[in-house]
Order: sequence, then structure tokens, then C-alpha cells
Amino acid sequence: MNLKRIVSICMAAVFLLSLSVVADMGFGIHDPTGSSLKVPMGETPYLISNSQTVVILVHGFDPGDTSGAPSTGTWHSGVNIYGQLAGAGYLVGSVQYYGEFQIQFSNGYTFTDSSFTGSSNTPIGSIGNEMGNALEAIFSSGYHNVDIVSYSMGGLVTAYMLEHFDLTHINLENLIFIASPFDGSPLAGIAQCLGLSGYVGTQANEMSSGSNFLNNLAQSAGNIHSYYGSAVWTVYSGTYDPWWGYVLFNGPNDGVVSEHSATYFGYDHLYTFSNDIHTASLDDFTWSGISYFQDQSVANTILNNLAGNY
Repeated sequence: MNLKRIVSICMAAVFLLSLSVVADMGFGIHDPTGSSLKVPMGETPYLISNSQTVVILVHGFDPGDTSGAPSTGTWHSGVNIYGQLAGAGYLVGSVQYYGEFQIQFSNGYTFTDSSFTGSSNTPIGSIGNEMGNALEAIFSSGYHNVDIVSYSMGGLVTAYMLEHFDLTHINLENLIFIASPFDGSPLAGIAQCLGLSGYVGTQANEMSSGSNFLNNLAQSAGNIHSYYGSAVWTVYSGTYDPWWGYVLFNGPNDGVVSEHSATYFGYDHLYTFSNDIHTASLDDFTWSGISYFQDQSVANTILNNLAGNY
């Protein structure tokens, strides 16, 4: 096996570790008091108060986590961004789209759609549609201030949802995209070229630069600004640039997503971080750096931005 193929396989392995992307039955809502509610689409159980700003957290590519338990995922690891946001007074909802779809809220309620079962073969657009239907059901009564913070592939899920859903019952104040591959990632393309797409699935193909999904997303990106013109669009990108970054990227990158790709749809504010902004799993591969999950400065930036400080 030649050196070039060894490097390509290593890059695909990094991708697998690090890109960690409605039926008419009604939705299930877990009530911490013990009762179980079935909420038909279009109706709300009045579980979400409009007196609090709601922060929706959308994780990235992580098909190994099919537990359907958002409390065990990305946003609770490291410095626990979920907990810090809840502690700051926000009502926080963490989305889980592998396995059973759920949004777990910090007030103890969990929104569940048991008819949706996600995997790495679930198209990103299908997840976006599921999330849009869920938020329409949750916020169908009253008017709510909402922020969305999404990471990596979660940014593509969020962008697709916002392009296709005019959520009239929310006032979308902040959109924060953390290292989202709006123009794709070369690591997704490597996995596809090596024949690994059967393992990593449709989502890896859709995150390859030049994919039909990304091209269509870019062509309709104006809908977001049309529907949510008052929302502040903020991008976080990494300039960690590990050794393979010199081979795969032109310009600043975090080893998985380039700054060019993260900012491809534009932004109102851009924050760059010299640490490994993508995932903690890269730390073991590069023998250095910390990820944003362990970096309090990134958590502080999120808190500041949601408070209106840029």
C-alpha cells in the first residue's frame, strides 16, 4: 500500500471520528410529573413559556449515538455548554436525530417523535424537515424568542430547515454556526472515493464539496434572509490547521472544515479560534490542541453573543 493511500485512509478515519451531522401519529411529550402526552401536529401542550428565550442546540455528524438521549451527547460533554446556557437563564432544547427524534428541554420536558428513526443514511434534508415540523408543533401557541446554535453538519440541518420553514411563531434572534461545512469538506469526499460511503452513508455524500444537496442549499439560501431577516448570523471557524490541513485545504481550517466553507453563506459576525474547534477526537489524532467542547472561551463567546454582545 503506497503512502498516498495510507494518508487517504487516515483522513477518512478522522472524518468518521470528527464530523460528529412527520408522520400523522402526533408527537410524544415527556412530562416529568409522570404523565405521557400525545400532541397532534399543530397543537401545543403549553410546556414552553414565552417568558424565556429558548436556545435550540443542534449537534453534528455522530451516527454512533443512537441512544435517543440528548443529555448524553455533544452539548453536555467538556465544559457542558447545555448546562451553562441553562444556568444563565435560557430554556435550552437539545436536538437528537440519530435513532428516535427528540428535543430535550432543560425544564424537564422532552419532545419525541417515535415515528422518526435517523441514521447516517438519513438525508440531511429529511432531518431538517423533521426539526421544522417539531418546532412548528412546539411553538404553535404564543410568540417565542428563539436562538439556534448548531455545530458542523447540524448547521446544514438548521439551514435546510430555515430555508423551507417560515416559523411564524418564533422571533429568531441569533443563529450561531460552529464550523459548518456549507461548501463541503474534503474529508467527506475522501471517504466517498475510498468506498467508505456505504458505512458513513448518505450524509457523508451530501457533505462532499459540489454535492447536489449543497448546491441546492446554496441556491435557496436567500430564503433564510427573507424569512428571518432580523436574525443575527454568527459563524465560528477554526484555524487550528493540523499537519494534514496543508495537504487538503487552501487557507485556514480546523482539519475538517475550512474557514472558506464555514463562511460560504456569509455572516454578520465571524469569530476564529486557534484551537481544534471541531471535535475532541482530533486531539488524540494530532497529539495536541483542545476542542471547543473543552474550551471555556468558546462557551463564553456563545453566552456573550446570545446576550447581544459581538
